Amino acid sequence: MRLISKIVIGAVAVAVIGTGAAAALGGVFPMSSDTHPPCEQLPTAAEANAALARNQALAQDIEALGGGISVGVGSPCPKGQDRALIQVTYESKSERDAIGGLLTRRDGFGVPVYLVER
Repeated sequence: MRLISKIVIGAVAVAVIGTGAAAALGGVFPMSSDTHPPCEQLPTAAEANAALARNQALAQDIEALGGGISVGVGSPCPKGQDRALIQVTYESKSERDAIGGLLTRRDGFGVPVYLVER
């Protein structure tokens, strides 16, 4: 095999491996960065429900940002754990961006908020 062929094959292999590594690390195919605290750090369902009840105006403001947005109490933990948070469900990137913008300008619910794409 000629030297030039070996160089081309090596360059292609490096490019393929680099692209795969970038994709795995989120550089090429970004993944959602929405996470929630570990279940043992979340409030109880009663505390999350009370936070939502105290902050109905904020919940309504969030829902008013788009037709595909809903706000409620969600439990991302395994069954049997009395842990919950405020779950905001949205349909589009523009809704997600609007929710994020509003939450950065407001005080929040006092408990974790978890954004979930529908």
